[in-house]
Amino acid sequence: MVDLRNLDELEQACLDVEERVSAGGCNPEWRQSLHGFLTEVRAADLEKRASQEFQQLIWANKHPVSSVGLGFISVDAAIADSEFCNWLAVRSLEQLPDAREDRDLALQDFFDQLAMRVQEYTNKTPWLKIYRVMAGFFPLEFTTVASESEASELHEALFGDPGRRGPSRHANILRRLDEVKGAVPAEDDIDAIVDRMRLPWLLYQRYIAPPEEESNAVAVVSPDKECLEPLPAARRRKGLTGIIGGREALLNILEFCRDGTSREDLKIHINTIGPRLKENTINAQINVLASELNCLRQDRDQVVLTERGHAFLESNDPEKLMDWLVTRILGVDHALVILRDEGPCSNMELVSRLQPVNPGWGSQWGPRLIINGLREFEMLDREESGVLSLTNAGKEWALRIHWVPESLAPPQRPEDVPVESETVSVSMAPYAQIHDEISKHGHFPESVIRKLHYGLWTNERRHFAVLTGLSGSGKTLLARSYGKVIGGKSGGNSHLCTVPVRPGWYDPSALLGYVNPLQANSYSGTPFLEFLIAASEKPQQPFTVVLDEMNLSRPEQYLAPILSAMETGEALTLHSEGESFDGVPSTVRYPNNLAIIGTVNMDETTHGISDKILDRAFTIEFWDVNLDEYPCWGKRNLSREQESEVRSLLTGLMVSLRPARLHFGWRVVDDVLNYMDRVLADSDGLDTAVVLDDVVYTKLLPKLRGDDSTRFRNALQKSVEILKEHRLDNCSRKVRELLEDLELTGSARFWR
Repeated sequence: MVDLRNLDELEQACLDVEERVSAGGCNPEWRQSLHGFLTEVRAADLEKRASQEFQQLIWANKHPVSSVGLGFISVDAAIADSEFCNWLAVRSLEQLPDAREDRDLALQDFFDQLAMRVQEYTNKTPWLKIYRVMAGFFPLEFTTVASESEASELHEALFGDPGRRGPSRHANILRRLDEVKGAVPAEDDIDAIVDRMRLPWLLYQRYIAPPEEESNAVAVVSPDKECLEPLPAARRRKGLTGIIGGREALLNILEFCRDGTSREDLKIHINTIGPRLKENTINAQINVLASELNCLRQDRDQVVLTERGHAFLESNDPEKLMDWLVTRILGVDHALVILRDEGPCSNMELVSRLQPVNPGWGSQWGPRLIINGLREFEMLDREESGVLSLTNAGKEWALRIHWVPESLAPPQRPEDVPVESETVSVSMAPYAQIHDEISKHGHFPESVIRKLHYGLWTNERRHFAVLTGLSGSGKTLLARSYGKVIGGKSGGNSHLCTVPVRPGWYDPSALLGYVNPLQANSYSGTPFLEFLIAASEKPQQPFTVVLDEMNLSRPEQYLAPILSAMETGEALTLHSEGESFDGVPSTVRYPNNLAIIGTVNMDETTHGISDKILDRAFTIEFWDVNLDEYPCWGKRNLSREQESEVRSLLTGLMVSLRPARLHFGWRVVDDVLNYMDRVLADSDGLDTAVVLDDVVYTKLLPKLRGDDSTRFRNALQKSVEILKEHRLDNCSRKVRELLEDLELTGSARFWR
C-alpha cells in the first residue's frame, strides 16, 4: 500500500505513472485534445471569449479537461445571455496576484461569483462544469480531477484531509506534486502544463480509485470517457426501496455520517428523524443507504460515507446516484428506456410494463417504488393528468443506456427433481386427541377447532389459516394452543414460534433476514428463519408459526416469497453468497410440515387482507362470544350476588352491542371480573354498581365508535337502558352523549 503522504513514496508513485504514460498506458488522444483546448483558450482575446462560439466550447458537455461525469446540467440559458458572457470574459482575463495567499483568495472569489451567477440560470449548480471552465482559464491552478468527490479523495490521500471545495483543493495538490518533482512549468510551456494537469488524475486512477471488480457501475478509461457497465439482472438488487422521509431525510442521515459514526449512534439518529420507526425498519433503512444507494459503508467499527455518498451530500445532486441505480437496481433502466423509446405514458401503464421485470413482485408496490424514486431523483415528471415523462436529466441518462434491459426469468420447478418435502408424511396425533388437549388450554367451540385443524392440513403443502374477528376472543390463545398440542411432548415450545408482526414490514427481510452490507461476512437472521430451517431439517414433525396481528403490515409483501414457495414447492432463496454464508444456507426447501396461523383484528390501525392471502388461507371468524360458556365463573372471591350482577350486566351489553359488532371478547370479561375482585376485596361495603361503573367506563365504552346507522343507533339506545337498569350512572351519561353526537354530526366517538 503506497502512502502518498510520504514524499519519497509520492515521488516514486509519480515516476511510476509517468513511465506508464511513456509506455502508452494513458489515452494519447486525450492529451492531444487537452493541449489543443488550452492553446485555443489562451489565444482568445476579450471579444473572442465573449462570443457564443467560445462559450459553447468552454461549457460543452464533451470536454477535454474531463467528462461531464454523473450529471448533464444545462447552462444554455447563461450562454445565451450576452451580459453573463461579457462578465465571464472580462473576469477570465484579469491578472492574478503574485503572492500565494492573495492568488488563492482571488481564485476563490472568482469561483464563488461564477457559481452564484450560473445559479441564476439553472435549477442546480453545475459544479463540475465550473471546475472545467476555471481549469481552461487557469491551467496552472487546476487539475483534470474535476469531480469533487474524487478530488477530495486525492487531497485526503496526500494531506490526510479532504480539503475545501474550490480552487484551493486543486492548488494544494499541484503544489505538493511540484514539491516532489522540483519544478513548476513555465506559463508558455503548454506541453508541461498538460502533463502536470493530468498527473493527479493518473495518481488517482493508479492508487486511489477502487478496483474495477468492486466498482463497475462506470468503467473509466480516462476522465473524458465513461461507459456505463450494467450488472446482469440476477445480480442486481431486486427493486428500489427508498428512504422514509425522502431526499431531505437522506441528506440529513448522510450529514450525520460525514465524519463517521457507530452503527448504534446512527440508529439513534434515524430514530430522531422518524420517532415511530421500529428497530427492524431502521436497520432496513441503513441497508437501503448502503446496498441500494451505495452511500454508506462499514469501516471497521464506523459507518462512513462512500465516494458516492460524499458526492451527493456535497452537491445535493441526485444524478450523483444515477450511475449506480441504472446499473445495479432492477427495473430502473427498464423505466427510463420505456419512456425514452415509447414516449410519455400514464403511471398505471408504466407500472404494468414494469411488473414482469421481477416475477417476485407480487403486487404493484415494487414498480411504484421505482417510479416514485425516479421522481424523487428528478428523472421523471408527472403531469396533473398522471402522465409520466422524462426530465432533461432523465433523457440524458436514458440515452446512456446502451444495452437492452434484462428481466428476471420466472422461477421454474425442475421436473426431474422430486420435491423432498412431498415424499415425507407428517406424524401427528389423531384429531380427537388434539381436540381434547386444546380444550384444556381454554374454551373453544368444537367446530372452530375442527375447521382449524382440517383446514390447515387439507393441502399437501399449503398449511395456512387466518383467524379473524373480535379482539380478545381467544384467536392467539387458540393458535398457540394448537401449535403446542400438535408439536407433541417431545417438541414442546421448540415446535412453536410466535412472531409479533410490526408496522412497516414492507419486504421479506423482516422474516427471512438479509446479508448485512455493513458488516463483512454477516447475515442478519431472524427467529422465524431459524425456525424455518429447523422445520426443514425435521420433515416428519409438525411445526407451527403464529403471526400475531399479521395485518399491522401488508402480509402479501412481507410473505411474498413464502406464499410463492408454499404454492410451488420451490426452495426459498436467502442469499447468493455461495452454498453457506455466516452459517445460513443459500436456499431452504419450503417444509410441508410447517403450519402458519395468522391472527387478524380489523380496525383503523390495520390493513385489509388481499385476495392473494385469502386464496391461500382458510379463514375462521371469531365473532360469537357466549357468556354462558365462559369457563371462569365462580373462580374468584366475588359473592354469588356480585358475580350475578356482573354477569347480568355483561350479558345485556353483549346482546345490545352484538348487532353493531361492537361487543367484546373474553379478555374484557377477564379484566372486568379481575378488577371487581381486587377492588371489592380491598374496599369493604363499596357498592357493586359504583365499581362496575368505573370498570365498564374504562374497558368497554372507549371502543364505541361509528357513523349513523340504524344498527349503531339501536346498539347505543339499548346499551343506555341496560346501564341505567344496573345503575351505572357515568356510563349511561357518556353513551347518551354519544347518541347526541350521532344526532348532531352523524357520527360518534368516545374520543372527541
